[in-house]
Amino acid sequence: MERNVNIDTKMNEFRLASRELFNHFFRIADPYVNNGWSLEERFTAVQAILFDKLVTEPASLPKTRYGLRQAEIVVTLRNSESVPIMINREVDSGYWDFPIREVSVEAGMSFVCFFDWDQLDYRDNRYVRVQIERWASNPETIGKHALIESHYVRFVKAGDTKLG
Repeated sequence: MERNVNIDTKMNEFRLASRELFNHFFRIADPYVNNGWSLEERFTAVQAILFDKLVTEPASLPKTRYGLRQAEIVVTLRNSESVPIMINREVDSGYWDFPIREVSVEAGMSFVCFFDWDQLDYRDNRYVRVQIERWASNPETIGKHALIESHYVRFVKAGDTKLG
């Protein structure tokens, strides 16, 4: 356990490390012709370990499998009262067309994973996939997954007094 861990820094280090690891060592030239899905499965296993070693352990967070809701990692807006968001039509389906297009600081969100539209081609981990935990003015969104561009958010350990 490291002292004074900045979870925002750790999450962004993981975002970059995960992206670079995939793009340089797990992505192949033509992933749709060769064994791209096999490499994706292998990368997913490595990514879970990387998350544990770069984020979970240093921040003394409960071990939760990467890709599932991380209740102890709160996602907040970095410098705005509201930012663009794509909310899942259902709770967790492949459609990101729920009619609300902006999220406000009022919403409470937990981290799920970083997201790219194409799992087999170059990744930039541009989006943060979150689960909406609370949003008083839009209660119909509670429990839904959503996507927010990573530069709009910061990550805070749940219960941190600096929570914004």
